[in-house]
Amino acid sequence: MEGFRLKKIYILSFFIILLCLSVTTNTSHAKNLSNDVETNVKDGHVTLKVNYTGDTYKFFKNGKSIYTGSSNEINSDISKIGDKYKIGIYQDNTLKKVITLNVTNDLQEEANKITVSAETKEESYNEKLMDYKIKNSHINVVATTDDVKLSWNQLPDEDGIYEIYRDDKKIGETTDLNFTDKNVKPGERYNYSINVSVKPSKEQQEKMEKKFDELGSTLSDKEKEEVMSVEGSLSTIVDMPKNEESYLKSKKSVLNEVTDNGKLSAQGKLPKDNMHGWAYRTFIPYKSVADPKPEFKKTYLKGDGRDFSATSNKFRTESSVNTQFTGPTSITMYKKVSQSVRCKDAACTKVLDKKTASAAGMKLYINSKKSDYLHWTVTHAIGIPFGAYYPKIDYDYNVMLTKGMASISGKHDKAPNHEFYVSAPSSSKATTIYRYAVKSKKDFVELWFAKAKKSWKTELF
Repeated sequence: MEGFRLKKIYILSFFIILLCLSVTTNTSHAKNLSNDVETNVKDGHVTLKVNYTGDTYKFFKNGKSIYTGSSNEINSDISKIGDKYKIGIYQDNTLKKVITLNVTNDLQEEANKITVSAETKEESYNEKLMDYKIKNSHINVVATTDDVKLSWNQLPDEDGIYEIYRDDKKIGETTDLNFTDKNVKPGERYNYSINVSVKPSKEQQEKMEKKFDELGSTLSDKEKEEVMSVEGSLSTIVDMPKNEESYLKSKKSVLNEVTDNGKLSAQGKLPKDNMHGWAYRTFIPYKSVADPKPEFKKTYLKGDGRDFSATSNKFRTESSVNTQFTGPTSITMYKKVSQSVRCKDAACTKVLDKKTASAAGMKLYINSKKSDYLHWTVTHAIGIPFGAYYPKIDYDYNVMLTKGMASISGKHDKAPNHEFYVSAPSSSKATTIYRYAVKSKKDFVELWFAKAKKSWKTELF
């Protein structure tokens, strides 16, 4: 009975903390200050105030003109999940400066829900906390031709130092909740990420250490720490502005670059900004990895032997979701699972066994299907098909999509590699949503037994 009471107190305390974090998240996001523009968000409305002198200001929202005049301040409703603004500042009919910024809605009730994966019951408090904070946070962006100013919500991190990445390369670190990148070029596109990590709970760490001992692990202390760490990343793609009238009026965005653009398809001619393909793949980047089953220590599991690629047909699993706002409004998923091969040698010239796992572990949940708003979740739990002993590859992701913005978040095991792209189904061009790479073959110890997670979120404007 006493244990039951303690369990109830723990669960109640956890959800009280989550409630407090939710309030903190919304409050910290409510006001974003930069040298160029002040952004105040409250109850689904935004006030933008430009701090740059001019006699005329032009405001564009999601590619449409919403104001031209002498006022440097506007008020506007925020779309379902957020909007992209372009602001032109003029003096004597000459365009002096262009500012772009994203604004996210503080009323994202659906985004505040915790996605429940197959492994939720086994997750530690630290993993749940990281997942909650990542899903409910944003990178606020204010960009000019000279710099990109990033600001974000407070995130869990072991040493309190946020690592800043641009296009997968580390460009800085800070203990503040903001960062300015001045090494930029007008018209370029950059993918920014804020990376954080914390140690697992003491109980979870002890379980992992015990499993490492049972396996006779050769991992160093540093490698064990990396394998066990609970990681998170917050990302956004930034299109750098140009001080040009044509850029200011352009409807160019990450999403409309990968639409079908009216090409013929199996369902007829589609309007622009309508059809997207969302491809999520897991793959083993090596030619092979050691078979973890104790009695098969000298055997190997064949890998896919490749790097990241939006078009590769080599993978462990692939979930492809096709979406359309109209003609008809639809969300459909196609599932593929590649054959698993167990080999006698690392080069896999001597094959011992071949099997293909069931695709039943990939599931699509449709949360909203409207002509201006699509929302779906994909969950994934597919094992290696050589016995119940082998672990499953687990991940889930959630997409909220309007015609102007996508908010995408997910969580996965830290092995094997994960890649996620959005494209037009009839086009070879794709935009990277998310990528995760193992650091070495030793990381597959994590997939087999440690089961630490990484949570991530990307917003496309």
